Amino acid sequence: MGAFYDDIPHSLVDWIKCQHIFWVATAPLAATGTVNVSPKGYDSFNIVSPTAVWYLDCTGSGNETISHLREPGNGRLTILFSAFSGPPRIVRLFGTGRVYERDTPDFDALLPVGDERRLPGARAIIWLDVDRVGTSCGYSVPFYQYEGERSVPRSSPSASPSTPTVVSANAAATVKDGLRAYWRLKNAESVDGLPGLAAAGFPPEQGAIRKSRKGLQEAKSGRGRKVSGSGVRQLFKATVGAGEAGGGLEGVLLALLVGVVVGVWIGKEYL
Repeated sequence: MGAFYDDIPHSLVDWIKCQHIFWVATAPLAATGTVNVSPKGYDSFNIVSPTAVWYLDCTGSGNETISHLREPGNGRLTILFSAFSGPPRIVRLFGTGRVYERDTPDFDALLPVGDERRLPGARAIIWLDVDRVGTSCGYSVPFYQYEGERSVPRSSPSASPSTPTVVSANAAATVKDGLRAYWRLKNAESVDGLPGLAAAGFPPEQGAIRKSRKGLQEAKSGRGRKVSGSGVRQLFKATVGAGEAGGGLEGVLLALLVGVVVGVWIGKEYL
């Protein structure tokens, strides 16, 4: 039987700490925005209090969670844990998230230099103020056996061999040709065009990977306009009106000519 709580029950704390994987879910405010779910691992999850938790976010090609949390008026974040052994259980932590980027005072306060939890390639800490906790049975989740963590990347995950290695988890992210270069390349925006990591800059620099479908379209065609339904109807009425005004064969030819011009114009708008 599922249950809801205003904070994290003490009975769930040890179980949460034993989980090797969890998922985070966010979405932009726009109704047509892209909902995102991301898996997280390593020993990166920390419970500060019954109403506050955080995890270390490592550098990767995606940055949807950060983009959604940084969106003004947003911050919605859900963290999900699921049992893969023992009794079935699903736990969701609902609340409002914040982003503390690497090398900022808030980041360093939680993970000071020398802390063994400060992984190489880390780009931010994601903080969640918990305002609701939900539990459910989870019988549909199969059993899985944990085998171990993947090796921690010792550098930014860039495909370029010229990108230098981050040899120390405690070193600041280099401004040139290092983690920050990778962030500028792939972490500047979300797939919906929202600003991403602040250190990556926005709008994306020339040569950056454009994730936004709208951005790709505008970059390719140089146009972002679409023909609205009302605009098409007005053009159709103009075409019919031209035919009625001319009358006879001349009117038909005039209407045909106007129709061709309208068709070419609409076609160009969608190329």
